[in-house]
Amino acid sequence: MINSAKRRATNPSRIVAALAAATVLLAGCAGGGGGGGAGSKTTTLKFQEIFAPGEAFADASKAYGDAVTEATGGTVTFEYFWSNSVAPTDEVAAAMNDGLLDMGRIQPPASPADYPIINWLSSASNLNTASFPAGLLQKVGAHLELFLNSQDLEQELGKLGIRYIAPLALVQQYDLLCKKPVTSLADLKGRKIRTAGQAWVDEAKNLGAQPVTLLPEEIYEGYQRGIVDCVMTYPTHYINSGLWELGGYYVPLQLNGWNQDGLTISKAAWDKLDENQRREMYRAVRTWLESFISTQIRAYWRFATEAPQHGVTLGQPLAEVQTVIDRHHEEVLAKLPTTAPKGVSDPGGLLDRYADLHDKWLGIVKDLGFDTEGQGLQSFLDSLDDPTKPPAIDLDPWLDKVMAEAFGEKLG
Repeated sequence: MINSAKRRATNPSRIVAALAAATVLLAGCAGGGGGGGAGSKTTTLKFQEIFAPGEAFADASKAYGDAVTEATGGTVTFEYFWSNSVAPTDEVAAAMNDGLLDMGRIQPPASPADYPIINWLSSASNLNTASFPAGLLQKVGAHLELFLNSQDLEQELGKLGIRYIAPLALVQQYDLLCKKPVTSLADLKGRKIRTAGQAWVDEAKNLGAQPVTLLPEEIYEGYQRGIVDCVMTYPTHYINSGLWELGGYYVPLQLNGWNQDGLTISKAAWDKLDENQRREMYRAVRTWLESFISTQIRAYWRFATEAPQHGVTLGQPLAEVQTVIDRHHEEVLAKLPTTAPKGVSDPGGLLDRYADLHDKWLGIVKDLGFDTEGQGLQSFLDSLDDPTKPPAIDLDPWLDKVMAEAFGEKLG
């Protein structure tokens, strides 16, 4: 079984009423690209995104749509609904089944009963190296390859009438931003920590802290007013949410990451696309990944270089605390096969396959020249040719591997 230490090196009325908030992406030039093929039918896909343009996820989704439209010669276009303006996150699948949406970015923890297997796997989001961005690239590659080739996961989404375009594991690991310094395990005892779901509630309890549930829109005020002492998230979110403006102490840890995102399409919409259009829908995931991960790398660099200007003290990795976290991860992973939901045909085999793929992708990332041994933000800065300038990291070799290893069969 897995040893993480070794593996590490619809409410229709409210929906219809919200349609007026939509923003339309017009079709590209019909003569561009060739992916649609002669005689392809034209279609406009109604796509809901959780955030608004200007945020990394939204910008990646817009770039994805533009790439598909260009590649299909304008036969596939997109109508965007920003900021969950059609359906809340827990009703996206239902909205797709009702024909109110064709595509959407799902987050299974919002409706755990609909996605029991995916939520179960949330506790296995700690198999990557701590070195950034190597751990993120490792995690994304392993997750895509597992989820796109698992009959169990395909059937889980199929029961909801949807399918993956891209299953996404997009937070390498969570860490902490706290109002007071954390220099030892004892400093965390009794601290009120905002957590994102059950796997992270367990993380906080394991550290002797008190988990607190806050909606995403409540985090800033909760930290500002002292409702929580710490927020468990990651550097990009500290910037985008404005949390770093409130100052505090950054605690670099390798807590359980986030593997709970996915670009999905309804079966009805998928069935209307021809084979060429479907291939371009998959191929454009490369554009989504390039946009999102490039933004993440720049955001980590900003946090590493600018956080002190916002009153944030950057702490050093704490071996004592990380040892307790690692032990917890090993115990959770060892118990996971016994807690698998119905629908998992071979729990132990699936988890071992997930770990094996993390090993495979660690090797790929290392062979591509990324530092896989670093710890913390300073190691990330030290890996850059010029740490004083925004990083310009060539992701093309990694993207080539992702498309070949995870999407190869789907691209023909």
